[in-house]
Amino acid sequence: MRRAPLFLVLGLLASLPLQACSGGARAGSGSSSGEITLDEIEATTARDAYELLERLRPQWLRGRGSTSFRDPRPALPVVYVDGIRTGGTETLRRIDTGGILSMDYLGAADATTRFGTGHAGGVILVRLRR
Repeated sequence: MRRAPLFLVLGLLASLPLQACSGGARAGSGSSSGEITLDEIEATTARDAYELLERLRPQWLRGRGSTSFRDPRPALPVVYVDGIRTGGTETLRRIDTGGILSMDYLGAADATTRFGTGHAGGVILVRLRR
């Protein structure tokens, strides 16, 4: 009688990692919410990168809380185009969607690791077609 509950518990524990790994992606999306693919870009009628984000990933354009007690304004994402810092989210209005290959969002921790300090709002990476 003692072995049956033990096997049941072990069986449940063995299935936990599989369930945890399968819950991250959105059903039927084809990509994570941290990337905008060329297929998604070509499927939209947005004229510029800012409008594209407003339609597909509006959360990328939002502030991420205050940066300090002295400055209560939310930290906004910084935009990098092909690895070069171009400014804030308003610079996305100058990028035509026809020239974009893909876009990614990095949270504050990943952005700081990759680009250094000053990225409390995260980073929007734009890769242009060559």
